[in-house]
Amino acid sequence: MKTKVLIIDDDAAIRQQLYWSLCDDYDVMTAEDMPSAIRRASLDEPTVSLLDLNLPPASGAKHTGLRILEYIKAHCPRSKVFVVSSEDSAETQAACFAGGADGFLSKPLDVEQLHSTLRLTTLTRQLEMA
Repeated sequence: MKTKVLIIDDDAAIRQQLYWSLCDDYDVMTAEDMPSAIRRASLDEPTVSLLDLNLPPASGAKHTGLRILEYIKAHCPRSKVFVVSSEDSAETQAACFAGGADGFLSKPLDVEQLHSTLRLTTLTRQLEMA
């Protein structure tokens, strides 16, 4: 059974690129805004979520992403959430970790780093369940 990965990003090109980069090794789902992210997280309970902060309706503001982070951590507590953002200031990262983020990856993404992070997360989850 493949690890479930939820990609939450309003940029269709980024969602598509990440989907194709990960779909051979993971069960990949995508969402482009808060309603679709909450629906996917609720129905599919992803093992890992990759969450962009700047999402509609308030593009350019991180509060929508932080609200999704809080929702996933409250409703899918075993799910790991990695924030993916070009807004990588210490203040932003602190807000993400305070909201329950398990990691922070800066855009543009290093695909090898992403794969390594997902492999480590999957292995850790398997060990926890054993």
